[in-house]
Amino acid sequence: MKERRLTRNVIQIISRYKGLSATEIKTLFKDEGIYADKSAWAKFIDAVLLSMGTAFLVAGAIFFFAYNWDELHKFVKLGIVQFLILTGIAAVFLVKPNLLVKNIILTGTSMLVGLLFSVFGQIYQTGADAYDFFLGWTVFIFLWAVVSEFAPLWLLLLALINITFSLYVSQIGPDWTAVTTYLILSMVNLAAVILVKYLASKNYITSVPGWFDKIVVIMAVSCLTTSLVSGIFGRYPPVWFIALAVCFIIYSAGVGYALRHKSIYLLCLISLSVLIILVGLVWEILKVNNEFVLLLIGLVIVACITVLVRELAKLNKSWYGDN
Repeated sequence: MKERRLTRNVIQIISRYKGLSATEIKTLFKDEGIYADKSAWAKFIDAVLLSMGTAFLVAGAIFFFAYNWDELHKFVKLGIVQFLILTGIAAVFLVKPNLLVKNIILTGTSMLVGLLFSVFGQIYQTGADAYDFFLGWTVFIFLWAVVSEFAPLWLLLLALINITFSLYVSQIGPDWTAVTTYLILSMVNLAAVILVKYLASKNYITSVPGWFDKIVVIMAVSCLTTSLVSGIFGRYPPVWFIALAVCFIIYSAGVGYALRHKSIYLLCLISLSVLIILVGLVWEILKVNNEFVLLLIGLVIVACITVLVRELAKLNKSWYGDN
C-alpha cells in the first residue's frame, strides 16, 4: 500500500501559498490516495455487501432457531449449525484467492460457533455458568483469530475475553471489587493494543487499521475510568490507590505519545476520562443532595468541556492548519 506523504490539509496549505489550480489539486489528491478511484470504490462496496450478507446470514440463523425451536428435533438444530460452520470453513479454503473475502467468511463462521454453543446448551440444559459459554466460544475461535490477521475478528476475540473474565469474576471467581476487575480488564485491553502495534512495527503482521486501535483504546480507557469511579463511590478500597497510580502512569505516557504522534483523538479521550473521574470525586466529597449543587456541577462540567474543546482545536490547528 502506498504511503501517504501529504495529507489533505497540507495540500490545501500548499495550494493557498503556491496558487495551484483546481486540476493540480485534484491530481495531487489522487496521487496521494486521498481521492479513491473506481477500483477502490468497487472493492469497498464488495467488502461492505459481503459483510452485510454474512451478518444477515448469522442473524437469520439465530432468528430461525428462535422461531422454529419447538418444531425442530435436537439433532436437526445441531446439524444445521454444524453444516453452516463446515460450509464456512470449506469456503475459506475453496474460495478464490481473495484474503478479505476469506477473512469475512471466517468472521461469520466464528459467530456461528457461538450460536452452536448456545444451541447445545439450550438443548441439553447443561447448567453451566454463563462464563463457560463465552470461554468455550473464545477458545474455539482463538486460533482462527490469530492466524487470520483480521482486525474485526481480533475485536470479536477481545470482546469475548472481556466478557468471559467479567462473568467469571462475578459468578465463581475471587471476591474482587469492581475496582480490581475493571483495572485488570483495562490492562488486558491496553496490552492487546500495544502488542498489535509492536507486531505491526516489526512486520510480523500486516498493518492494523486505525479504527481498531481507537476502539480498543476506548475499551481500555473506559475500564480504567470505571475502576476509579467505582472506587470513589466504594469508599476508596486499598486497590483504588493502586489503580490511581496506574492511571497516572498510563495517562502520562498516553499524553506524551499523543503529542509526539499528533493524536487529538487520544488527547480527547484522556481528557474526558480525567474529567469524569474528577466529577465523581467532587460528587462524592460534596455529597450532592440538592438541585442547586447539581446545577453548579453541571455548569462547571460545561465550562470545562468548552475550554477543553477550544484548547484542543487550537492544538489541532497548529498541527494540521486551518482544517
